Amino acid sequence: MSKTNKKSLFGRFQNLAIAKRITLIYGGIFSFSLLLLSGFFFVNTTILEQNSVRKQLETTIVNIEQFLDNGGTLTNESLKDLLDNKYVEVSVFSYSENEGFNSHVGEIPAFIKQPPQLINENNGENSVLSGLLNKDEVIEELSKTEYHIRSLKELGVNRQEFMLEGPGEQKFMLLSTQYKKDGDKYQIQAFKQLNGNQYFLQSFLWKMVIADFIGIFCAFLAGRYISRRVLKPVEQIRTTAERISIEDLTQRIDLDGPDDEMKELTITFNSMIDRLEKAFHRQNQFVSDASHELRTPISVIQGYASLINRWGKSNPDVLQESIDSILGETEHMKELISNLLFLAKSDQNRMHAKRARMCLNDVAQEIVKELDLLQKDRQITYEEAEQVEINGDSDLIKQLLWIHGENALKYTTDDGKIHIKVWKDKKYAYVSVADDGMGIAEEEQSKIFDRFYREDKSRNKEISGTGLGLSIAKWIVSSHDGAILVESKRGEGATFIDRFPLWVEPEEKKGETGKNTKIK
Repeated sequence: MSKTNKKSLFGRFQNLAIAKRITLIYGGIFSFSLLLLSGFFFVNTTILEQNSVRKQLETTIVNIEQFLDNGGTLTNESLKDLLDNKYVEVSVFSYSENEGFNSHVGEIPAFIKQPPQLINENNGENSVLSGLLNKDEVIEELSKTEYHIRSLKELGVNRQEFMLEGPGEQKFMLLSTQYKKDGDKYQIQAFKQLNGNQYFLQSFLWKMVIADFIGIFCAFLAGRYISRRVLKPVEQIRTTAERISIEDLTQRIDLDGPDDEMKELTITFNSMIDRLEKAFHRQNQFVSDASHELRTPISVIQGYASLINRWGKSNPDVLQESIDSILGETEHMKELISNLLFLAKSDQNRMHAKRARMCLNDVAQEIVKELDLLQKDRQITYEEAEQVEINGDSDLIKQLLWIHGENALKYTTDDGKIHIKVWKDKKYAYVSVADDGMGIAEEEQSKIFDRFYREDKSRNKEISGTGLGLSIAKWIVSSHDGAILVESKRGEGATFIDRFPLWVEPEEKKGETGKNTKIK
């Protein structure tokens, strides 16, 4: 087979469905193993038959020798009685009595030559296969008959084994041995026809072929069943994936079955769909909330634009009021869009914190100064125990603290208090922003980091904001491997605590300097 044909066959095999490939591989391996095993048994059947016949012939010769040792008298009838197998034939020639005895019924085969038909002048012993003649002499003598030798083996000092083939594809095994007892010498020849079991072999061959055919057929059926059974979760994944759409993300795969790789694949797929469903719902909610938040300022701008068009051209007071309102709503929209872009970039992993060694105290002090400029009659206090260093992005950390501080200003009364504190323990750095404003109900605290969420919107319409600040704060803290803790009760103010891992000096720098260098 050419390389092109091989590649073509391999390509067609690779393009088959996985279930069909598994079926072909499983069935092919099983079929090849079955045929190999059947061939081995069939080839060895002939060897097993020869070993069985050889054992029968040897047993027969041993029985005759024991019979002679016990002083038995040889006759044709006594030979028949000594045979263990009715298909074994024996010829014994006594040199002292110059007489042969046979168990045969009918004509003696031509390869059994009884003395004195042939005289070996060297030793005076008679027969073609009587005595231990060399192979060439036996072949020469048998060439005068219809028989020829297939093999000759020396089994001992006085024993030979002949495999003979005669007319009509007859096959015989013959054992020839010389035996001496009290000065008497005997030539014992036992033989049996081998192809007497030809019918058995043919029957065995046909049965084996039928069994192989049934086995191969069952192997491919079993391979098909196993492949379908194994790939059932994959088929479920495929059909479930086809049913999944934007309108329906509720489809899941059944988790019944053994705890194997397929079940792990099913769990992974279901988990992926769970994440997709949550992300899709968040996106829908995000779009819905963004549309809602943008609708209000756009409506306000549209309303004041109409007011200017009607009366503002001639009324300076109406014109100025409309312009101020439009500018305010425009600023609100600018802040909203800026926050939306920030969150969109963070969702797409396009926003990265540029972290470096920084002092948390310095950023907190800047926020205190800026809040102090914005506040009216509120009391802003600052507390720090010692210098605290973290691995962070100073711009993002400042934005984080500004979000907390701005919220504190919004939800604290004019005579309220705002307290900012920086401290650390053995592992973490902390910065907190506390106020004594309206506080957050305990059941609402798990929702305040959701986008566009604002607690009790009906009572806080007068408080400006986009509802995105704490969502941004949560992302900033997460990007610094930190966490946000909330401590609050309704009417008792709120405290937001941001926790970050402390700065750790790299090992190579420790080895160079021997100690950490502090930022001043």
